[in-house]
Amino acid sequence: MRGKTDNGRRWYQEIEPELAQILVREGAAVVVNRTTIRRLYSNKEFRQLILTRDNYTCRFCGNYGDTIDHELPRAKGGHTTPANCVCACYECNQLKANRDVDEFMRMLD
Repeated sequence: MRGKTDNGRRWYQEIEPELAQILVREGAAVVVNRTTIRRLYSNKEFRQLILTRDNYTCRFCGNYGDTIDHELPRAKGGHTTPANCVCACYECNQLKANRDVDEFMRMLD
């Protein structure tokens, strides 16, 4: 996988084919050739994409949100893709921790 850092420097990283398929399918990367995919967003661009897509509104409580949270936590096999990330307020992000969304929502009720 290839990409650029926030300051414009290029990087290259080898990843498993299964992960490459997930990243392409969920819109985080594109296929360059048979052996290379390219990440579409730097960390700063990705954060801005998610926050503006969700209109700076926390997915869980509806208040102002300024952090990114994984619906399926990375600790449980989730990836940092637009399909798996949502805007969250700091409090919900901290409370959710490494729980999945259903478990977190049951905890709030």
